[in-house]
Amino acid sequence: MGKFIPTTMMTQHPDSASRYVSVRDEPAEAIDALTPQPVGLGLEEVMVDYEGKLTPYHQTAEIALGLQERGIRLGHEVSVTPRVPSAGKETVFHQLMALMSVIESNFQLSENGGDGVISEVVVPMVASAGELIDVRRRIADVIDLGHKEFGITRDPDAVQVIPLVEEVPELLAAGGMMAEYVRRASSSGFRVEELRVMLGRSDSAMIYGLVPSVLAVKIAIADCYRESEAGGFAVHPIFGGGVLPFRGHVCLDNLEQISVDFSGIRTVTVQSGLRYDMGSEQARQMAIMSRELLPGGAPLSYEKEERDRLTDMLAIFTVPYLESFSGLMPVVTALSDLLPRQRDRLARKSAVGYARDAAQPGKLAGLIAGEKLSRRLAAIEPLRAANLPRAISFTGALYSMGLPPEFIATGRGLAEVADVYGHEGVQWLLSRYSGLKGDLARAARFANLEAASAHLDERLRSQISDDFEAVRIHLGVEAGPVTADDRRYHILLETLQPMLKQLAPGGEWGSDAADSDLVAEWICRLGRLRGSLG
Repeated sequence: MGKFIPTTMMTQHPDSASRYVSVRDEPAEAIDALTPQPVGLGLEEVMVDYEGKLTPYHQTAEIALGLQERGIRLGHEVSVTPRVPSAGKETVFHQLMALMSVIESNFQLSENGGDGVISEVVVPMVASAGELIDVRRRIADVIDLGHKEFGITRDPDAVQVIPLVEEVPELLAAGGMMAEYVRRASSSGFRVEELRVMLGRSDSAMIYGLVPSVLAVKIAIADCYRESEAGGFAVHPIFGGGVLPFRGHVCLDNLEQISVDFSGIRTVTVQSGLRYDMGSEQARQMAIMSRELLPGGAPLSYEKEERDRLTDMLAIFTVPYLESFSGLMPVVTALSDLLPRQRDRLARKSAVGYARDAAQPGKLAGLIAGEKLSRRLAAIEPLRAANLPRAISFTGALYSMGLPPEFIATGRGLAEVADVYGHEGVQWLLSRYSGLKGDLARAARFANLEAASAHLDERLRSQISDDFEAVRIHLGVEAGPVTADDRRYHILLETLQPMLKQLAPGGEWGSDAADSDLVAEWICRLGRLRGSLG
C-alpha cells in the first residue's frame, strides 16, 4: 500500500461571509470536518495554519489527539498538516515553534498508544530550493532535541515538507525548483521519495491576474510531473483555491472542470467559504466527488513549443493587469480594511504582521519565451504598492464595489491574443483553459460596472470598460444578474455604494466604528449571496 494522499484539504482561510471562527473553536471545527460522514464532513486533511495567524501552540496536538480519541487514524484515514510560518516573512523563531508543536504532537500520539503521526508540514511562499533545505535542517534539529529530551526516534526524514508556491514567476520555475530540492536533499542526507507540492491560485491571481495565474499553475503541474519522472521521485500536486473564480473556483458545480483544467492534481482545498457559505452538504459532496475524480487524473504535459506559447499568452494578459493594478490599489486597500476579520490573523500593519510582495515584472520577463513580450514586461516599472491586502480582502473589496477582479485585463488580453494570433489563437487558448468562459460567467452575475465606475478614475473606467466589452465580444459573456438572488444582490450592492464612498479616504464619515460595522454587515450579506467573502 502506497503513501496516503488525501484528496480534500480543509483550511482555516478567513473567506467565509457567514461565520467568524475563533482560534478556540478551530480544533472542534477541524475534528468535525475530518470525521467520516454522515456525522462529519468526511474531508481527509486539515491544514493547521500558523502562517500570519494567532494560532495557539497546542492547536496541532488538540486536533490530532481529538481525532485519535474518535478512532480516526492519522496518516491512514486523515492527515493533520500544519502550515508553518515563513522564516523570511515572519521569523525563524515562529517557524521553530510550529515545528516543535508537530514533534510534541507525535510524541503525545505515541504516548496514547496510537500509531498515527503527523508526517508533513506546508512551507509557504517558497521561492528557492535552499529555503526548503533550511526547513529540513530545522526539522532535524527539533527532532534531535526531542530525542534528547523525550527519547523519540531520531529520524530526520520523519517529517517532510510540502512547498507552497504562490506567485507566477515561482510557479513557472516550480518544476526545476522541486528537482533541485530533491537533489540537494539527497546530498544533505535527507530522503525525498514522494513530494506533495501546493500550487496557489490566490496570490498568483491577485498580483498578476486571473489568466496568468491559471496558466502558471497549469505549467507548474506539467513541469513538476516531468521533473519527477526524470528525477525518480513521485509528485502529488495540491490545488490551493477558494470558491470565487478569481481564487480558484473550487465548488461542487466546478469540481469536474477543475479536474480537467488542472488534470494531475491529487488534492483540492476546501476553504471556509465553501464549508459555511455554500453549505456543509456541498462540502460533503465535494469529499465524495474528489475521491472519484482526482486520484486517476492524467498529468498535464506540454511540449516546448506549446509551453512557450502558454508563457507568451501569460505575458499578454499580465501587461494590462499590471497597468491597472497600481491605479486600483488606493481604493482597494481602503475598502479591504472595511471587510470583517473572520479568523484571528495577524494584522498586515502590525509590528509582527506583514504584507504580500508586489509584482516583479523583471523577474517574470526572464521566464517568458517571446523576446518582444519579455522586453515589454521588463520595461514595466516595479510596483511600489506598500501594505498590499491579502488576496481574500483584495477580492472581497473589488466584488463589494461591483468589479469582480476576474475581468481586470482579461478582456484586453483576449483582444491582444486575437490581434496577434487571430480567432484561432483565442480558440487555442480556450482549448487549454476550457473553464475560462465558465469562470467569467459566474463572476459576471455579480458585476456592476456603473457601481464600480464611481470608485475609478477616468483612465481605469476606460480600461475596465474595454475589458467587459472584449469579454462580451470574444466569449459572449455579459455582465449582470441572472437569477432572482442575483437581482437582490445588485439592489444591495447599489445601496451599499454611497456608504463605501463615505468611509473611503476623503469621505465625510471618516472611520466611524458604528458606520464601519454596518458596512461590514452589508459586505457579508453580499458575500453570503455569492458564496464567499472574498
